Amino acid sequence: MVGELRPEIALGWRRSQMSGLDPGMEVREPRLFEVDRHSRLIHAAKPVLTSMVRELDDTRFSILLADHSARIVDRRLSNRTLHRHLDRVKAIPGAQYIEELSGTNSLSTAFELRKPISVAGDEHFLEALRVFCCYGAPIIHPITRRLEGVLDVTGPVADQSNLLGPFLMRAVRDIEQRLHEGSRLSEQRLFADFQSESARNKNALVLFGENLALSNAAAMDLISSDDNPLLQAIAAEVDGSSRLTRSVSLTSGRDVDIHARLVADSRDGVIMEVVPRQRQPARRAIRDVDTGRPTRRCVLVTGPPGSGRSTRAREMAGNSAVAVDLADDDGHLREQLVSVFADSAVLILDNVHAADASTVTYVRHALSSARPTVIIVCGSVEELSEEHQALAATADETVELPHLRDIGHTFATTVQAMVSEVAASNLAEPASRTGSQLRMTPSALAVLAEQDWPGNLAELARVVRVAARGRSCGDITADDLPESHRRRPARGLTPLERAERATISAAMAEHGGNKVAVAHALGIGRNTLYQRLRYYRLVN
Repeated sequence: MVGELRPEIALGWRRSQMSGLDPGMEVREPRLFEVDRHSRLIHAAKPVLTSMVRELDDTRFSILLADHSARIVDRRLSNRTLHRHLDRVKAIPGAQYIEELSGTNSLSTAFELRKPISVAGDEHFLEALRVFCCYGAPIIHPITRRLEGVLDVTGPVADQSNLLGPFLMRAVRDIEQRLHEGSRLSEQRLFADFQSESARNKNALVLFGENLALSNAAAMDLISSDDNPLLQAIAAEVDGSSRLTRSVSLTSGRDVDIHARLVADSRDGVIMEVVPRQRQPARRAIRDVDTGRPTRRCVLVTGPPGSGRSTRAREMAGNSAVAVDLADDDGHLREQLVSVFADSAVLILDNVHAADASTVTYVRHALSSARPTVIIVCGSVEELSEEHQALAATADETVELPHLRDIGHTFATTVQAMVSEVAASNLAEPASRTGSQLRMTPSALAVLAEQDWPGNLAELARVVRVAARGRSCGDITADDLPESHRRRPARGLTPLERAERATISAAMAEHGGNKVAVAHALGIGRNTLYQRLRYYRLVN
């Protein structure tokens, strides 16, 4: 059968098979999303859809509108009998209609290919859809050239008509034109709001819109282009009518408070006031700077693997600190501990989670009369044994390092700092430094921000080194990233899904990709594991 199909349909069938679908299956049950009835796409499409329904009156065709993630956001029916047929194949508002769930069809395949396509009868991969003929086309924003959605016309296969293709494309062009007009009006509102705010506020102001960025003179003095990814990440966090406040450090080292809000009557315009902060005293170091005497306290530094917990401990302790790795027991560890407890001013106990219970118990008792300040470095406290948790509980203060994917708007700053380190290490001669520098472009940063980062900072450092390719200046683009980190995830994942994906990914790495061993380790069936691997695109 595949050999008789049009090439684009045959390729769709192969993608469906690779997703684990079988022609005899029903459409997979989708996860339902809440539909934003006030979205830019729905606002632009609403009158066009109404006109389409009038023109399709007395026919048996339906209209489906999906957003940029292939989630159905509107469904119009010219014939009420179509309700139950579309419900049966899960073509309902809030459902994501992608090939992995529904196989080859005009909505999901137009979304996949980013071009118009018709699919009729036996061309559908799933037998449940072969009663339909359908025509789908992507909606591309005229200004940004980004995919805004997919428009689809579906009806009984017996009513197939070549006239529906031009009818659909005319509607798509009308929606795209309305998106264009809406963008112009939105830009006018954004510009007017920015002018009004600038007239009464002399602080640094920055505005981000869909295709617009503005700044006043104060912002140009305070903010560099390298700060834009950080500001854009904060702008993306603004939601609703409330103001958002963040305290961050700019690439110049200046500490600022950022107050951000949505522009009135705008769904995507954000205006930011950037206010320099008075410099606060540095966080208290382990050693008193004036006297050099230890402050004699116990600090717990904890975080997931690769989060930089050992590096943070060394930064806090200073160069004169003594570090003991409790994971490296050569038979003389206890003797070494006795010595360092007696002679050290500042002591780092690294990888405490890897020490055996007797060593941990000894350390806990020794701390009660210890002379030096001690920094305890370990993994997540919740995963420790009772003996290890008892040692962690002796700390006077705790520094908990988050997972890289959870650091929010500071991700951009973290990436650029690592880029600067790589650039410095790639510089052959200090005297050869020029005015240019190595920079991660905003598009590449956006791709990195959506990765899962199971290896945390260590993984990020490897990716940056590969992307830099030995350079000390220039731009790192998305094309420079290693293949494993070049593509954005196919779908937005919930926090629970991200945790599940990270767990499966770590188990696959631990067991060398042996799926039988991974399924056994996770306590799930092999079929379930295969489904999750395909869902999270952890296999080719």
